[in-house]
Amino acid sequence: MKDDFDDLLDRWLRDRGASDRATIRALAGNVATLPPRRRHRPPILAAAAAVAVAVGLAAFALMPRGGSVSASPSVPVPPDPAAFAGDPRLAQCGASVATAAYVFEMAQARDYWLYLPAMGLSPELDVDAPGFVVVYRSIHPFVVSGGPAADGLPRAVRTTVAPGRHDICVLVGADVSTAERNIYSDVDTSGLTVDVTSLVPSDGPRPTRPPGPTPPPTPTPEPDPAWAADATTSLECDLSVSSVGPTGPMPVDDGIETPDAALHDVLEFFRISGIIFPTEGLVSRAATSRAELYTYIVAGRVKAAIVAHIRDDDATKWGVSSVASCDHAEWDPATPTGDVTFWSDAAGHRVLAGTIFSFPGPGHCGFESTIWLHVRDVLYFRDPQHVMAEWVAKPFSTRVTLPKAAVDSGFHSDFGHLWLEPDGDAYLVKGSGVERWPRSTDQGLGCA
Repeated sequence: MKDDFDDLLDRWLRDRGASDRATIRALAGNVATLPPRRRHRPPILAAAAAVAVAVGLAAFALMPRGGSVSASPSVPVPPDPAAFAGDPRLAQCGASVATAAYVFEMAQARDYWLYLPAMGLSPELDVDAPGFVVVYRSIHPFVVSGGPAADGLPRAVRTTVAPGRHDICVLVGADVSTAERNIYSDVDTSGLTVDVTSLVPSDGPRPTRPPGPTPPPTPTPEPDPAWAADATTSLECDLSVSSVGPTGPMPVDDGIETPDAALHDVLEFFRISGIIFPTEGLVSRAATSRAELYTYIVAGRVKAAIVAHIRDDDATKWGVSSVASCDHAEWDPATPTGDVTFWSDAAGHRVLAGTIFSFPGPGHCGFESTIWLHVRDVLYFRDPQHVMAEWVAKPFSTRVTLPKAAVDSGFHSDFGHLWLEPDGDAYLVKGSGVERWPRSTDQGLGCA
């Protein structure tokens, strides 16, 4: 029959990941009360072995989680950021597993100096509420407000931190939705440790922080301006936001090191791809430490915008995080727009792209000899080489007679005046000639 020591040892082995000091002390205490047993070795050696086992188990259980002993790579532990992958508190600090150097929890925020002994005094952390700490690999991601420096010159924008110093985020509070976020710049992180239990007694008065100089106050970070997250918020459209232009992040080369270079790279991509967007006339309008806004202005109003932003995976490189524009009808007609053809109405006014526009077929699918015409939600083709024969009921033709049922749409471009046959094909009338542009049998046709 097992005695109390055996039961305690079994339980400890099952739950060793959750063992605390009280368990270890109870385990060691049971060694002294072991009953006599039959052994094939001298009793004194058995007792010594039992003590060695208890001491060894205790030493294993008390190894610092953040010490030099590495845990299983499949089970990351603090301060490894991977231990908090998916934790909403990371997002609250504007961090990710990739951008955080260390992440850990504090049972009480007031103990911050036990974890970061070289950090300056921070009275706002002197509370009993729990704390969550993110030590950034580079500078923190928030925009910091503040006036000019003491010499009257603009404050320099930090892009790096010195060795042994980091920016830090501390959330104070148990509820992530209401936790108070505190951001500290250029903190001395020497002596950082997450194994502080040996410094805090189980009973008696808590240790107090040694006196030290009070550091200068850290400017309170302000949220990024709205345009930094969505270029659409900077537009001043008289008609509507474009329904056919690009939105969201845009691809740029991996090695882009400045916001200007990111802008030029994406505009070149638009030119090559024939994407509907102004490719000239964008200038810098606003900037933060991590983002820059470029705008295209017509008659004093913003009609298109691009946001260049420091990349999340590499704080030394730039990408394009957001693009937006008003409908092309609000652009200056002299602005280059790639290979896109815009249409006008009977009065000569440019028609909204959401109503009608045309562009060369995608070359990477072998359709570069075609013109794709969108009229509201209907797609037609100019297809002199008949490469779209699979998607039309009638072939394209340059010599046809205008059907009696065709109706003048009032739209025109360099291709001619557009007539539409109800539920049928499109007809372009130019001088005495008439072309039939067949209607697509697949209105959702695209090209992957």
